[in-house]
Amino acid sequence: MSRGAVRVAGTVATIALTIAALAAGVHAHQSSVTYVEATLDGAHVTVSVRVAPRDLVEDLGHGDTAIDAAALIAARRDEIAAHVTARVEIQDGDTPCPPGAVAVVQAGDRVDVRWVATCPAPPTRLVLDYALVFAADRNHTAALRVRVPGQPPADTLLSVDAARFVWQLGEPPPSGAGAFVREGIHHVATGLDHVAFVLALLLAVVIARSSGDAGGWQVRRLGPALRTTAGVVSAFTVAHSLTLIVAALGWVALPGRLVESTIAASIVITAVADVVRPEARWRLATAFGFGLMHGLGFARMLAELLPPGDVIVPLLCFNVGVELAQLAIVAVAVPAAWLAARALGADRYRTVALPALAAPLAIFGAIWLVERLADVVILGL
Repeated sequence: MSRGAVRVAGTVATIALTIAALAAGVHAHQSSVTYVEATLDGAHVTVSVRVAPRDLVEDLGHGDTAIDAAALIAARRDEIAAHVTARVEIQDGDTPCPPGAVAVVQAGDRVDVRWVATCPAPPTRLVLDYALVFAADRNHTAALRVRVPGQPPADTLLSVDAARFVWQLGEPPPSGAGAFVREGIHHVATGLDHVAFVLALLLAVVIARSSGDAGGWQVRRLGPALRTTAGVVSAFTVAHSLTLIVAALGWVALPGRLVESTIAASIVITAVADVVRPEARWRLATAFGFGLMHGLGFARMLAELLPPGDVIVPLLCFNVGVELAQLAIVAVAVPAAWLAARALGADRYRTVALPALAAPLAIFGAIWLVERLADVVILGL
């Protein structure tokens, strides 16, 4: 192998490892949500935990066999009661508020575990520690609503890294804004299809056709490349923000299979275009058009987490998290692609590196498209 070929292969491998690092350990969508409500009445806290049967079966250590709520309750009522109350704990500061009698009932397609925790005195610092399902699924999220008399409810999200809720009573409810920002970041960081589309949009922005008669390619200066990137990312942001908001508010609804299949197709089309037509001028339209569908995909997940009532602040905070995560992808991918193009030269980047980087994105997109259209599992990512 020639030294030039070794250089090309090494550079392509470096960028591929960067892409792999961005996508390592991720899944296309958040896997599970549990709904928790806690209502304070004097020294008593009434708790309701509505959990999906499959999440509960996995957390109990009985495998991942699908089972309906009624059958699970009939088979394991006492085990469920002990398991859930041990992992959703109420305290007044550091003082435990032990659970009383536990009811395990069916609520739609979920298991609803209810009890009253009794504190030694009316709490001054209400604490809820949550550890349910995390052992089986570290991407699990709990949507929590806490009601205290005379105060607006507190709505937040609990995750494996932020699993404790604290309310200093007598003060306004703690803000859940940070939790929704974290959820937006988390959704992009664990959403391989979104990461793949953003990467496909950005791989070719660092080269442009030469203005000379030869009709070759040239590496763009970093400044123009970043300006083009800013335009593409802005078009994508405006589009997915628009549909995220209108869909999460319930103003627009499309079938989930259509949305998810179009998102997969957007990856295939954009990755193939990187190889066939890498000119940057079409990318604004591509970013905006497909961004509309990506926003609907975000909204389908977010709708499960939004609190009843005031959803504007959680919506905006979630979108802020999405943009922060997206900027992190851009901050890694564009400089890496630009440095690779500089090292290889524009023509070799165009004919060797670009196809090598776009091909896996197109392949994964095609697999996701088949999975979503046919409702089958091939890779399960």
